[in-house]
Amino acid sequence: MELPVRGIGDVNRHAYVDGGSVRRLIDEIHPDVLDIHEEPFSAVARQWVQAAPADLPVVMYSAQNIDKRYPPPFSRYERAAIHRVAGFYPCSSQAASVLRGKGFAGPIEILSLGYDDAVFRPGAQSLDCDEVVLMFAGRLVPEKGVADAVRTLAHVQTLRPARLVVCGDGPEKDGCLELAHSLGVGDHVELKPWQHGPELAAMYRESHVVLVPSRPTQTWVEQFGRVIVEAQASGAVVAGYASGSIPEVAGDAGVIVPVGDVEELAVAVGRVVSDSDEFARRRNAGQRRAADRTWEAVASRQLSLYRSAAAGDSVRAALPSSPSARRAAARAEFGPTAATTVGARPFALPILRRGGAVADGLAKAVDAVAEMVASRA
Repeated sequence: MELPVRGIGDVNRHAYVDGGSVRRLIDEIHPDVLDIHEEPFSAVARQWVQAAPADLPVVMYSAQNIDKRYPPPFSRYERAAIHRVAGFYPCSSQAASVLRGKGFAGPIEILSLGYDDAVFRPGAQSLDCDEVVLMFAGRLVPEKGVADAVRTLAHVQTLRPARLVVCGDGPEKDGCLELAHSLGVGDHVELKPWQHGPELAAMYRESHVVLVPSRPTQTWVEQFGRVIVEAQASGAVVAGYASGSIPEVAGDAGVIVPVGDVEELAVAVGRVVSDSDEFARRRNAGQRRAADRTWEAVASRQLSLYRSAAAGDSVRAALPSSPSARRAAARAEFGPTAATTVGARPFALPILRRGGAVADGLAKAVDAVAEMVASRA
């Protein structure tokens, strides 16, 4: 069922036109569990949390892997959701660390984004070929790193014949081609528009290495990278930067180098496509990882979360009252949160996000007040 919303296209601030329609829908359906597939700080999630009867178990999704400082009212929405929800299913350990650090004491089930194994299946990739195929799939924007993909192609071309297939669209499209021609590989770059389903899967199956050279910005890092799962399921080796959740999703099967080190990325990819044993090892490892990420496998784990919530088995852990101690406990349990170009705990407000003396002073003051309140609780 669809309900009319205002703010269409604004992921975190859109809301239902008639807030009461949410409660009426719940009363009509009488669900055993309410699954809110929205971020806990969003306006629409707030509507669902407020509408849910007190005895209705609620679970919630999250992909936010940056420990952002939100202004009111979003900070209140987030706190309310964290105290109301019976269980979270974030898509990464970094997002789980954010939730635990912000005080969620209930069960957290990290669920990978999945893929349709009837569509995405291994190709016959082998280095016993005339030409190595590299692939880049995604938005053609600076942070996604298509320019670094072109530079990687230029290096691989010095080792053996290769081409780069770029699938997507965006403002970097013309610059990508200009860079390729300046590096002498213009004739080896193939641009394709957005592809979906079977067409995209066919491209993966023809690729030896899929590049994911995403870089963090002031507001964003890679939250998951669905292309990684799809590429590994299709028999390609994934290579990219250690940014956001890329290392976690790619695992040991991936070729991961420090963020922004395009020279190391190019050398590492060149090494893989020059070594049949190394290529086969990473390719096989990627397929093994993908086997646990089919939609059927993901759904099975999600169903277990629903059943636990419905049965009231959501045991809450004892967390430190101190915010800094909670974040330390979260790091110990799930690892660190993601970092942007302005740090690990940026302000969401643009005027404060860029840092500087005022923002740094305000951050210290906010943290000091939070610690003082916690010590008196």
